[in-house]
Parts: sequence; C-alpha cells; structure tokens
Amino acid sequence: MPARALPSLFVVALAVACHAAPPASRAVGANAIPAPAADPDARCADVGTRRICWDAAGTASVVARPVPSAPASTPLGWRCAGPGPSRLCADRAAGAPGFSCAGARCAQRHARRPDDGEWTCVETAGATLCLGSAPPAGVVAGPPDVAWICGARRGPRAARGERVCVDLSPDFPDADMGAWSCRAGNGAVGTRVCERGARAGSLGVTCERARPCVDGAACAEGRCVPARPAPSCWLDEDCAGGACRFGSCRAEGLP
Repeated sequence: MPARALPSLFVVALAVACHAAPPASRAVGANAIPAPAADPDARCADVGTRRICWDAAGTASVVARPVPSAPASTPLGWRCAGPGPSRLCADRAAGAPGFSCAGARCAQRHARRPDDGEWTCVETAGATLCLGSAPPAGVVAGPPDVAWICGARRGPRAARGERVCVDLSPDFPDADMGAWSCRAGNGAVGTRVCERGARAGSLGVTCERARPCVDGAACAEGRCVPARPAPSCWLDEDCAGGACRFGSCRAEGLP
C-alpha cells in the first residue's frame, strides 16, 4: 500500500486564523526545569513523548528523552525544548489550558501558538503547522514559545517577514501522540479539538511494511517520525518542484 500524502489542499481546507493566548502562557522557559539530553552531534527535537535526532544525511534515530523526575501535574505531561545540555522542560499545564472532554472528543481553548502574533494554523498528521505572523495589535508581545521550529517562508506567495513554524510535540489530552486525531478549531480563540483514534500513518503511531507512514515521515524504531525539519513552505508551490511536508520542502523521491 503506498504512503499517504499530505496534499496542499489539506492545509488550505483546515486553515483557520487564530490569535494567541496571553503572553505568560507561551514560553517553555517559564518555570522550566533543566533536563539535559545526551544528544549526538545532530539536530534533535521532541516528537510527542519521544526524542528524535537526524544526522547530516537526514536519517532519523530515537534517543533518550529525559524529563524531570517528578511527575507533571496533569496528563498533559512535560513540554521540553533546547539542544543537549541546555534542554529545559516545563509542566504543560503551566503554559496552556487543559482539555475539556466529552466521551472520545476533547477540546482545548487557546491552543499553543509560536508567539503572540496572528497565525493561521492547521493540524497535519499529529504536528501543528502555523503561518504568520503579524505583530499583535495594541499589546506588548510576550516571548516566543521556543519549542516551535521556525523558518522564513520562501516561494512566489511569501509575504515580507512571513514565517512558517512547526510544533512536533503539541498538546494531547493524555500526552499520547499516537492515540488521537486533532484539528484546528474555528474562531479567534484558537481551539484545538482531538478525537480518540489516530489516522493511519500519523506521527507517533506504529509503522511496518503493511502500514507505511504518511508522506514526509519515515519509520524509525517502529514509529512514524517526521523527516528532518527545515521550515520554509506552506504550499507545494513554495518548493520549486518539490513538495511541502510538515512545513519543510522535500525533493521528489525523499520521505
């Protein structure tokens, strides 16, 4: 069975304009606890509750993901960011609201955004992808959330100063990336809605020959993980003949 693609129309159809929550909720560094990681000489990031590193060739591997010894205060778990020895973790409940659940459907108001600017955001196979940002009107902007991976948008439609940001470890009701399908809600509140039951191939789910990962992801130690992130695109046409997957341009034939 071929890998399932993430077409640009998927991004366009789910895009909603969102405003961030108050500045105090945005920085991973707020009330953060050191949790240094023994990363190899490679780019690393948390993907759900796993830590993934990519070597120069783009090959992904799963490495140890240290978190504070004390349990987080809610099922949301810990949110961590930073390279190797400077890595920090903060209780997710201190930086964003919890989910309100009814059966298998859970909703989070004021979902995380890269900073306090204006963003258009979508959910894509377990990650959150955002395009922006205009500075917030009439308020002093707070610090950015450094767990997002961001880059300047390129391509014929890129506006001056426009950025693409991806969150490979967004909030889930019980911290299990592989157990939920989520989408960005409508309206200025920026609601994140999750329903139990992940889509086939989404990040964090198990993968094997009969169940391949979505386009833009690869199987690493039995789990679907994204290709090495280098955010620069929102649409396929931003990629000069390639494809836009999780905000990064991929050449034909690459994951």
